[in-house]
Amino acid sequence: MNSTYPWQQQEWQQLLVCKKSGQLPHAILIKGMEGLGKYHFAECLAELLLCQKSSTKACGECSACQLLKSNNHPDLIIIRSEEQNKAIKIDQIRDVVAELSNTAQQGGYRIVIIEHAELLNIAASNSLLKTLEEPAVNVIIILTSHHPAALAATIRSRCQIIAIKPPSFTKAQEWLKQQVPDADFGLALVLAENAPLKALNILQEDNLRLRQEFFQCLYALQNKKMSVIQVAEQYLVWDFRTLLLTFMRVVGDIIKIKLTVAENVVNQDQIKELIHLGAKTNLNKLFAYQAQLLGLHQNLIKNINFNQQLATENLTITWSQLFTD
Repeated sequence: MNSTYPWQQQEWQQLLVCKKSGQLPHAILIKGMEGLGKYHFAECLAELLLCQKSSTKACGECSACQLLKSNNHPDLIIIRSEEQNKAIKIDQIRDVVAELSNTAQQGGYRIVIIEHAELLNIAASNSLLKTLEEPAVNVIIILTSHHPAALAATIRSRCQIIAIKPPSFTKAQEWLKQQVPDADFGLALVLAENAPLKALNILQEDNLRLRQEFFQCLYALQNKKMSVIQVAEQYLVWDFRTLLLTFMRVVGDIIKIKLTVAENVVNQDQIKELIHLGAKTNLNKLFAYQAQLLGLHQNLIKNINFNQQLATENLTITWSQLFTD
């Protein structure tokens, strides 16, 4: 069965104390930045509560654990967006509410995990709220979220908050060494803000290649070796959210350079080129571009539909206008 990650131990012990005292909340919101294993933590908790033997970790041997291993436990319900980054709809919540009106088939807890709960649309949130206000016996609803502020305040207020925090650089590096012993962790951890799972994802060959291509296109655009349209076409293969966050880091780095705090630059391996770009623009333009990026990011968090191809093209065009020869 799953074990919690090393950086989750304090939060895990907190829940074990609640379980032992019989004071587990009926609703839990697991929050934290991307790459800290929030959904994995929720799975570990569900396994523990559904296990028929263990008191601190699922045993992996009982009939309940066997059902969990085969993804067939009738008292575990998992809700996530039917399409990546799309809204969780009211029908999905209604189905769960109807299911929760039945008794637990295994005679214990019934667990609902809602992944990326910030994607609940308004109707789905309202439907879930009714369930949270009138909790059934032995029902525990676990929400996970990168962006808890995007959740309705009425839902947040009815959940016990479990905040997963990133480990120190040293502890994150120790864990990564066990996963990929020969990798260069430094830059990946800086880019991931010490979130180990995110750093592990960055270290994958395709992601490293994409990042290198991102900067090559930026510099080729600046040197007039590629047109805006050509660069935009290259960026269209990216996940838009990843592209947006990459632009946000780069603009943030150039702003830091302009404010003479270069030691805090995230993309340290690109600092010479970023200094060169910074010399060709001003803070007003950079702050305006940063505001544009933040607006798009908020639209993503709120699940507001927009044309991502057009947005990619606009980002590239506006970027090219930041700099003068």
